[in-house]
Amino acid sequence: MHCSQSAVTVFAIGCALVLSGTAALAQPNTAYRSTDVVAGKPHRLGVYGNVQKDCTPGPLPTVRVVIPPKHGELNVRSGKLKAGRISRCPKLEATAQGVFYKPNPTYKGADEVSYVVKSASGKVESHTVRITVKDATPADAKPNPAVDTEL
Repeated sequence: MHCSQSAVTVFAIGCALVLSGTAALAQPNTAYRSTDVVAGKPHRLGVYGNVQKDCTPGPLPTVRVVIPPKHGELNVRSGKLKAGRISRCPKLEATAQGVFYKPNPTYKGADEVSYVVKSASGKVESHTVRITVKDATPADAKPNPAVDTEL
């Protein structure tokens, strides 16, 4: 995916999404997706930050939970992205907000969450994630920090 330059860039799971336009005219962009998670293990749903065109950090977006999960918990945590995660600013270690879902340890089945991300410029993105919680397999027993807990 190619992204154009903008004063504000939001990062979502390894892909840069460019935010532009006027806040007064902005309708929320809505993203629907689904993911499989392992019972009792945290899973990263998204990472959102703000980097200016000159590779300096900008104000963090706000994340608001609209529909919490029925069979687990949804957490928003701030943290640092390691250098190299932002291709156009390879030396920058930017601060970002991570959204993490952790299902109840004994639950297996469907769950759903919805949250809104608002950038410093006023751009609003709505995210709805349908989640399938499954039993752990031997491969799932190994920790995968890139998916499970890191921004």
